[in-house]
Parts: sequence; C-alpha cells; structure tokens
Amino acid sequence: MVLIFILYFLDPINVSEYTLQNGLKVLIYEDHFAPVVATQVHYRVGGFNEPQGLTGISHLLEHMAFKGTKKYGPKIYDRIIDEAGGEENAFTSIHRTVYWANLHKDRYTIELELEADRMQNLLIAEKEFETEKGVVMEERRLGENDPYNSLFELLDLTSYTYSPYRNPVVGFMGDLERMMREDVYNWYKKFYNPANVVIVIAGDVIPEAALKLVKKYYGKIIGIKQKEEPFVEPPQNGEKRFEMKKDVKTSALAIQYHTVAVNQKDSYTLDIVARILSQGRNSRFERILVRQRGIAASVNVYSSTLTYDGSFVIFGIPQTGIDISSLENEIDKEIERLKVEEVSDEELTKAKNQVLAQTIYRRDSPAGMGFTIGRWEIEGGGWQNINLYPEEIQKVTKKDIMGVAKKYFIKDNRTVGYLLPMEAR
Repeated sequence: MVLIFILYFLDPINVSEYTLQNGLKVLIYEDHFAPVVATQVHYRVGGFNEPQGLTGISHLLEHMAFKGTKKYGPKIYDRIIDEAGGEENAFTSIHRTVYWANLHKDRYTIELELEADRMQNLLIAEKEFETEKGVVMEERRLGENDPYNSLFELLDLTSYTYSPYRNPVVGFMGDLERMMREDVYNWYKKFYNPANVVIVIAGDVIPEAALKLVKKYYGKIIGIKQKEEPFVEPPQNGEKRFEMKKDVKTSALAIQYHTVAVNQKDSYTLDIVARILSQGRNSRFERILVRQRGIAASVNVYSSTLTYDGSFVIFGIPQTGIDISSLENEIDKEIERLKVEEVSDEELTKAKNQVLAQTIYRRDSPAGMGFTIGRWEIEGGGWQNINLYPEEIQKVTKKDIMGVAKKYFIKDNRTVGYLLPMEAR
C-alpha cells in the first residue's frame, strides 16, 4: 500500500529542451509552486577529463571563477547575488563543474548575465591565482589529514589501474604545486564555452521567456565542443588488499567491488541491495552486525554508478575489542547469504519504498530538480532517464538480487583496505 502511495507522487517530469546553434543545451523545468528559480550552468568537465600532471585543475578553475572578470572584480559576483536576496555556490565533481544560484523569479536574469560574463571574460590574474592555489592546496592537506578520506582515496587508487576514476577531484599535491596560471587559463578556454555546457533553469518560469533570455546572453558566444574519450577499466581478475596506518584510535575497513555504469539493468538492483544491507535500523548490517552480534560500531554501503563504470563500497568500523578481520569475515557471511537465500518480501518492498521516496524528496525544490536534471543529462545518458528510474526500481526481483550478488560480489573483483592505528606496527 505504501508503494502505491509513493508512486502517486512519481508522475513523469516534463522538461523543455532546446539546443542553440552554438551547441548550448538548455533544459527548463517549470514548477510554479514557489516564486523561486534555480539557474545552473553545468560544464561537461571534471576530474575524469584531467590528464596525469594536471589533476585538480577543474576544481582550481572553479575557485578562480570567483576571482573576477573584466567587468566584475573579486567578490563582486557574491555581493550581487547576496544583494538580490539569493544564494549561490559552485562545485566540481568527476564529470561536471557546476555554478548555481537560487533567486526570486523576477531576478534570475541576474545569474544568467553573470554566468555569461564568467564564461567569456575570466581574468585568472596571476596574483589571485597564487593565492587561490594556496587555498586549494590547503584543502588538499586537510583531506590528507582526514584518515577516512585517505582510506577512500587509496581504495580508488588501488582498485582502478587505468581509469581516471582513480584520481581525486581535488587533485594530487604534486600536480597542484607545479600548476601554472597558464595551465588553468588554457583549461578555461578549452572547456568553458556553450558547446560544452548544459544550462538548467528550474522553478517558476515560462520556458519560452527563459529561452529568450538564454539566447540574449549566450547566443552569440562561439561554441567548440570537446570530445570525451571513454576509459573502461579492464577486469580486475584478482583480489587486491592494502593496509594504511594513520593516527586513529579505531580501525576501519573498506571493501570495493567493481560493478556497472549508470542505466545498466544491474545498477537498479544494486541500489536496492545497498538499501537492504545498510539503510535504517532494520537493515541487515545494522540489525545483525551492530545490534545482535555487537561486531560492528557501524557498517555503511554506497552504490555508485557513473558514466563508464560503477562501484559498490562497504565501509565498516569494528566494535571496541573486535579484530578488523573478524568484522570482514562477518560482512562476507552476509554477502554470501545474498547469493543463496532470497531476501524477504518485506525487505524488498521496504528497500523499493526507500529508493522511490528519496526520488520524491529530490523534487521538493527547484535547485534539487536542477541538479538531478543536470546530472542525468551529462552523466546518465539524458535527462529522460529520470523517468525510467522508478519503473526499473519497481521491476527488481529477488532473483535479480541473487544474480548481482553472484556476479559482482566475488573476491577476484574486489579491493579490501584496512585503516589501522599507528601503534599497530
């Protein structure tokens, strides 16, 4: 009954799609619930596109984008949005760099104009560059001092031998140290143009009026699309293991299995498996390993599907007095159960409800919808696949779950990392 109730709120979304002559794609989601408009510029560039020696350059460029153009000096962009009563920020991920602002429906034109200026006229001044590079390097140091961040970083570096998915978005310190202003400026000129962009406008707008504004500010900018070369990680064919020693009081365990890219049939099943194992007090890891057996302080699962690859990660912290290898053995037992025993009707239904409910929650705000539309458009084969996701989740069966467990959760397909206290040497 709960599933039927949830599906009532999951009608297909409608997006008005346009492509300008210069290659700029515009996606407009009309929602008149509140007088707010989320305006987002999604550049098709991130950590995946960076060659060795330039890791972190997309993220550093994102920082420099706030340091002034020919028209607006440093911090002026922030002040303009703030004075207009809005909020703004940016982020860099594996496949995207996104600049966004949320404003009243009468003021979203401000963001369109500012981003058009930023697309063409960044200064990337030498003085500002050196200062901001120092900021990013400090961000890198903070990550290196975070033991869990270091564990996950080494997990990717060990698991992937070929794909750029192995590199951290913030970059390696050596690359950041050597990076020059000219490197970042050339990266900007290569990727920041209309043919490499998806603009998403979500909220209280009329699509035709919004498109007219986009044409006004972006229509005359020259677009040069950059071809993205796929990197498909070869089969692992053998378990990999490592130990990392850090200044921690408690050990931790991370297990990463290679899985599939976004929109592959098995990706939907893996999302359900992640919920069954680790979502809520009645999930298997929480109920059995944490509360019943007292083996773990916590165990969490993350299923990640990206454009060219995917991973299924289990992260656990043993209870005080429990050896980390014992926790690994108990986790393995639960993984093996998935291969030989069907999950219960209750577990399957609850997991589907959780996944679909989360999909509904993303629709609560124009900004949330904008980020979702942009991600699916660039990383997931097109925004239309948003509407396929609930259908595919509903189709997942108990046999599907047993099938993916047998297919992916094998030792030859995994990397295991131990985070250990320094005194364990």
